[in-house]
Amino acid sequence: MTSKSLMIVALSALAFATSCKDESKTPQKEGVEKAAAPITGNKEIAFVEIDSLLTQYTFCIEQKTELESKSKQFEAQMAGKMSQIEKAYMEFQQKMQNGGFTSQEQAQAAQQRIQKLQQDGAQLEQRLTKQMASEQEHFNNTLRDSLKSFLKDYNKQKRYSIIVAKQGDNLLYADEKLNLTKEVIEGMNKRYKAAQKKK
Repeated sequence: MTSKSLMIVALSALAFATSCKDESKTPQKEGVEKAAAPITGNKEIAFVEIDSLLTQYTFCIEQKTELESKSKQFEAQMAGKMSQIEKAYMEFQQKMQNGGFTSQEQAQAAQQRIQKLQQDGAQLEQRLTKQMASEQEHFNNTLRDSLKSFLKDYNKQKRYSIIVAKQGDNLLYADEKLNLTKEVIEGMNKRYKAAQKKK
């Protein structure tokens, strides 16, 4: 849930509390049907700290290591391509200064080769950036689906009506008794370990 969504929930709750307070002070007119009373019970809104999940959930730890490894590979590829372009350009400049080209056509061919290397470098960067973004998106989607699936089973007894994601300072205040992070991480790690054994 985004910060904007959480703010809407908070404002809605505040508006509801205010309306209930005002209603208690204002006598009901005869013949006017009262609004339906809100559902009561022990259901509460709980939260899970996403920052803790990212650093303690085994799946996240493994995926982070894998993503960092791929990122380093991509950086190495780009560094190699940039080095190749720089070397070709320096050789071209040196030949131009020392009269190393025997004809204008030869100089133009060398210049075109550098331009081709630059185009290849730009295409490589675009491809690697897109691939890295795809890897990150896949990780985010997998984590989200895994968390939602676990919480669905975890909350089978319907104890909580809403379970929100806490990340950074998007929650202004929440009672610590509503913090499910530790239980969720332990449960998800247990489930992930069992799933890995079946592979």
